[in-house]
Amino acid sequence: MGATSAVVENAAAAQTVRGITFDRVLNAADFCDTSGNSDCSGAIESRLNSGTLIKFPKGTYKIANSIYPGGPSNVGMIAEDGATLKIPANTEPTVFLNKGGRNVLFEGFTIDQTASGAFANMKFLCERNAQIRDIEIVGRAPAADHRLDQHILCDVHDPNGTSVIERFVAKDGGVLGEYRNSAGGIQATPAHHGTLKIIDCHIEEMSNSAIYATRNDGNIQIEGGVYRNNDVSQVRFMGPNSYVDGALIEIDMSKANNPGTPRKMRGVWIETKQSKFDGTKNGGYVRNSTLIVRDSPNTIEAIDLDETGGWLEVENCDFIIDRDGSRAITGYKPTDKASNYPKAPKPWDLKVTNCTVKGTAANRESVKVVGRPSSSVENVCIQQTASGRDGVTVVDAPDCFVGNSTINVAGQPVNEVDVNVQTTDIQTSGSCSLTVDSGTDSTTDSSTDSGTDSTTDSTDDSTTDSTTDSSTDSTDDSTTDSTSDSNTHELVIDGDGSSQLTNYEFTVSGSVEQTDDPGEDNVVGSTVSGAVAAGLDSFDYTGEITAFTIDGPAKIYVDGSQVDPASLGGSTDSTDDSTTDSSTDSSTDSTDDSTTDSSTDSSTDSTTTHELVIDGEGRSDLTNYEFTVSGSVEQTDDPGEDNVSGSSVTGAVGGGLDSFDYTGEITSFSIDGPAKVTVDGQEVDPATLDGSTDSSSDSDQTVETVSKLTIDGMGTDDLAHYRFSVSGSVKQVDDPGEDTVVKNKVRGATRRGIDEFEFTGQITSFALKGPARVYLDDTKVDPDTLG
Repeated sequence: MGATSAVVENAAAAQTVRGITFDRVLNAADFCDTSGNSDCSGAIESRLNSGTLIKFPKGTYKIANSIYPGGPSNVGMIAEDGATLKIPANTEPTVFLNKGGRNVLFEGFTIDQTASGAFANMKFLCERNAQIRDIEIVGRAPAADHRLDQHILCDVHDPNGTSVIERFVAKDGGVLGEYRNSAGGIQATPAHHGTLKIIDCHIEEMSNSAIYATRNDGNIQIEGGVYRNNDVSQVRFMGPNSYVDGALIEIDMSKANNPGTPRKMRGVWIETKQSKFDGTKNGGYVRNSTLIVRDSPNTIEAIDLDETGGWLEVENCDFIIDRDGSRAITGYKPTDKASNYPKAPKPWDLKVTNCTVKGTAANRESVKVVGRPSSSVENVCIQQTASGRDGVTVVDAPDCFVGNSTINVAGQPVNEVDVNVQTTDIQTSGSCSLTVDSGTDSTTDSSTDSGTDSTTDSTDDSTTDSTTDSSTDSTDDSTTDSTSDSNTHELVIDGDGSSQLTNYEFTVSGSVEQTDDPGEDNVVGSTVSGAVAAGLDSFDYTGEITAFTIDGPAKIYVDGSQVDPASLGGSTDSTDDSTTDSSTDSSTDSTDDSTTDSSTDSSTDSTTTHELVIDGEGRSDLTNYEFTVSGSVEQTDDPGEDNVSGSSVTGAVGGGLDSFDYTGEITSFSIDGPAKVTVDGQEVDPATLDGSTDSSSDSDQTVETVSKLTIDGMGTDDLAHYRFSVSGSVKQVDDPGEDTVVKNKVRGATRRGIDEFEFTGQITSFALKGPARVYLDDTKVDPDTLG
């Protein structure tokens, strides 16, 4: 047994650690059981006052409850001799939560979550200078029946502040495919405004990204580290002062030992959600890194420059792409994904410089750029000579340049679609050498291109060029897929910025898979049904398109060439691309709105599709919901993520949003926590969504206005106490449970942070003592005028 609280505590003199000065230093063995039999969380929390450092000697410390001392500054926990924090079975504590403090240290711990159902996280929502170093998570996060957080939430509230996460290790990950119901690695939330440095971390097999840091206006700077086989993405970020530098980004499921199946694995994902924070955000860098795609069921590219992403510079990187159909980089066409997920502001160019792309991948191309003017691929070496592989494809992107490069591929070195690309000094033969020393544990593996010497670059030139020329070029303009069933073709349905929802359905004679966001539309066997508006849906298929229907405006592309939708199907000869321009009035690709509307209104009057959106608005807590409709319903943001059974849906939302298309009426709706609910773009009170609500007409909805009250502690050291009541309902949305909400009355306090509430009705009373700003619906108000 270790020491217990009966031992007299002796505080050591002031000490400076990692540049942070602490007034007193306590020994955890003086008040905690070091053998792990008794819970120590309460004893730790009660002592974590400003100016206190607690040192943990070697031992096991049971943490059964969250440790939340509030927002003290110059505070920390450090394990000098490798102490272990033991998480009991079926508990999910936050082992350290600091909200609003400065100069916070958490270092040296092993966190043991190997017990059944155990899960631990840390939250550093600090003003500035949080230091999280040498933390290792041991044990796989469970697959829960509710949402789990990322292991580390870390925000820097001060725009001029910096925090550091260094040598965080979590190799056991979560259960792949469980997404929100298992663990993520590191996340920065919409409250992040400063700089977060993530240095030499090692994160594998998370179910919801290794690093997720897009919904904020702060900087994310990732230096070194290994990010391998994490679902959704390895690294997800964006920002003009944000970058990945010197990392290993690897997708190779032959190295995984996971009970789950990944949903979609990306390497680096550049995207943002502008509506989640004030202002706009653009840009980013990937430098001096090695990116590998080998054994993966569904990876489309190592770097995904998303429709909402802005400019990106990729410099001095090595790509090893062995998975057929996967690219090194895709720059998708900038598009508003939804009204609340707009594309980034211009510029949108993709610049790829001094990079090498190798590997055995067949089909598609190594780099693809769509709708991103002034992009460039320069001083690169691409050696990918397997069948059907092009070098660089540019689609509808003027003023682009490809040059001063070696592009040794089986297909076209530069494929131009609806654009003329400036090219200079392109060598179409020769070999490429990897140049980046990633300093990781995969450098030897990656140099062998899958470890199959007979199929790597040294033999590709002689074995593929002579057998692929005829099949590669001929597939670019063909829409009948008369080539072998083993050839993969790309079908793109582009909403072209339209605000109108267009439904489509098609069937192929071979196989089909969605590539833009698998699971977003409904793929059953060889048949797909889906819908597109402002964005685009893309699919890979083999064989022929045997049937195709569409009920609204969209552009259709097969293998990069625009086609007439009416020409797609078993009874139509679709080999003549010239028929696109002279399509008949019945073609839904026509720009004549009157013909489109007249051909579809009769079939949709009785089944008008409505959109229901449940938006967690960046919160860390989980809100459960359930609803039923009188018609049909399908999830549109990420189908399969929540449970859709017939006309009923059960699900949960935290920091993101869930969206559904439905017909008929919402006949019942229940929700147990904070969320913004909209129907057809109009915010509604969830209490009005029941059998009496006719969802076929906005005017028939009874909408109770939801208002927002914000109390901002302004980053001061003084505590502000407040209380208020409302005539309707009220709920806390920033961190539910942190302050006291009883029916329609609230009592709370804030120092450096922000407390936020949603309410209906009117504020009937309000009192504030201490320094704080008060906002009503994001407008600053005088507290004396409330109530």
